Amino acid sequence: MTKSPRILVIGYCYPPTASPEAFVTAKLLRNIPECEIDVLTLEDGLVSDYCDLEMGRYAEGINGKVIKVTPSWLTKKLCRIPRLPLRPDRWLLANRITKKQALKLDPASYDCIVTRSQYHSAHLVGLSLKRKFPHLPWIACFSDPWSGSDHQQSVPLFSRYSKLQENRVLKNADFLVFPTAGLLQHMTKGTKDLTKKSTVIPHCYDVELYGEREASIASSAKVDQTELQWRIFGSFYGNRQPDILIRALSLLQVPNNKKLQIEIYGAFHEKYREFEQFNQTHANCKIAHMGQIPHKSALRIMQKSDLLIVIDSTELSESFYLPSKIIDYFGSGTSILAICKQGTVEEITTSRNQHVANIDDVNSITSAMFNILNQHKRTPTHNSSDKTYAATEVGKNFLSLIKRNSKKND
Repeated sequence: MTKSPRILVIGYCYPPTASPEAFVTAKLLRNIPECEIDVLTLEDGLVSDYCDLEMGRYAEGINGKVIKVTPSWLTKKLCRIPRLPLRPDRWLLANRITKKQALKLDPASYDCIVTRSQYHSAHLVGLSLKRKFPHLPWIACFSDPWSGSDHQQSVPLFSRYSKLQENRVLKNADFLVFPTAGLLQHMTKGTKDLTKKSTVIPHCYDVELYGEREASIASSAKVDQTELQWRIFGSFYGNRQPDILIRALSLLQVPNNKKLQIEIYGAFHEKYREFEQFNQTHANCKIAHMGQIPHKSALRIMQKSDLLIVIDSTELSESFYLPSKIIDYFGSGTSILAICKQGTVEEITTSRNQHVANIDDVNSITSAMFNILNQHKRTPTHNSSDKTYAATEVGKNFLSLIKRNSKKND
């Protein structure tokens, strides 16, 4: 093995393509020390129409190369059909050309293969390479459930195919990585062989992306402001919907001496059409959709907010998701309100003495908002001694995993 492990990372989300998974991956790879890392990904704009050039430059700062695959014209057209009922996803159509490009890179020259996915089918490229190079260590990283996800509809035949492929990935990967213990349990079902080769490595934030971080954290702790700005970052989709937020704000009694502005950053949602009517009937509380903005700009705005709100999944009785936005919130140091069920988001939010409301109870949400408006002191999330989600710490943990699962152990 070379002095520095050589790693080939295969994932379909990587900046400048703008998506939570792309940013999560870039922050991790930028902060894995002592490694040479090459990234094999799809061409810009294929997974997401929005490109973030600033994060693209950040992501190119890895110690290695970024190789982009250009599928055929027909494949690109099909991959852009949002409701194409393929499972695990429509980017399954790009697997063949991605595998072909991976083989050109000579996988045997690497010490380890890493595949990354929300529910994207990049893991199937890893599965194919593992069959061809059985002695090449393979780490499969899941950010979300793959088949059987609560935000994907079941499609006859395709969903069954996806489940079979998921089982093959879980069985054949040398190691499995999940961002939460709940997702690990959900995916492995407590199976001894799978659990033994699994670990939890959370998403992370990179302090270098925040700019004037300490000054913003100090500013966010000020009290007794009359004009407050609460912000939400991210898109609503599947069972994550803005209805409960609008209902709670409709019931909220904002004190006469305060004005509250709610800003939502992300893709447009049909429910946002109701904001104009809401704003006409609420004197001290306004809601605005601000559109999608570059990630670094979003991080800077997070720091200048009075409160950041995260709305978790409503489907599961106990949520195991780790929304990357809440990790970005932690990095900003700004106060947080998590609207969620029992589970991961509730646990990590309360552990930082932040605010939690029950997503199934509009009165719980309104009560939490009212208490925040009337509190005498805000509690920033920043704690310089807590490195749990800091990219440098998470990167070191991933390096340890790589060293345990590389050719040196053959």
